Amino acid sequence: MNGYQFNWSVVSDNLGGLVNGLVITLEVAVAGMAIAMVVGLLVAGLRMSRLPLLSVAAAAYIQVLRGVPLFVFLFWLYYGLAKLLGIALGPFVAGALALGLTGSAYMAEVYRGGLQAVDPGQREAALAMGLSRWQAFRDVVSPQALRLVIPPTVNVFVGLLKGATIVSIIGVADMLYLAQVVSLRTFTPFELYTVAGLVLVAVTVAVAGFAYALERRSSRGVRVA
Repeated sequence: MNGYQFNWSVVSDNLGGLVNGLVITLEVAVAGMAIAMVVGLLVAGLRMSRLPLLSVAAAAYIQVLRGVPLFVFLFWLYYGLAKLLGIALGPFVAGALALGLTGSAYMAEVYRGGLQAVDPGQREAALAMGLSRWQAFRDVVSPQALRLVIPPTVNVFVGLLKGATIVSIIGVADMLYLAQVVSLRTFTPFELYTVAGLVLVAVTVAVAGFAYALERRSSRGVRVA
């Protein structure tokens, strides 16, 4: 059991496959994030509605989706819908949808927090100047809220990126799926999983750096305005 011999050549031998797997991992995460941002905005609007029924329904959606483990949700979307309703989703679609709907619950709260953090006097002043409600939201409220929602939005994406690594359980040929297949054949799990983990860390750091630069640029734009 002792004396494990590391064989890092297995990484270089399968580098092309690992890169392709990383691309698929990113595609699933980005697709999930796109769904999360769109659906989350809709849910946030319902959550802030003055109609109690809509607000309560949105709050229930948020609590349920944030409480259900991603693994369980993915399992039900891919296997459960096919068994119970005859709706067969492809592995990629099921993975992106599971990530997107789960992320939408978090994005709804991100949007709501950002909008509520903007001083109500800003909107009232815009309306007093003759702007319509849409113009006040577009030109006054949303630019200020955008600066506030960038950091938590990045956190949501990072969470979805890490969550995307479990889509291999339904056959999505992502980076961890390839690492698992190759390690079972070559008995080199430490090398492959270590590299996969380091690559994901590097991607996460790059995303955080981009978001920081975007936040600073947005902040300068708000102050100039």
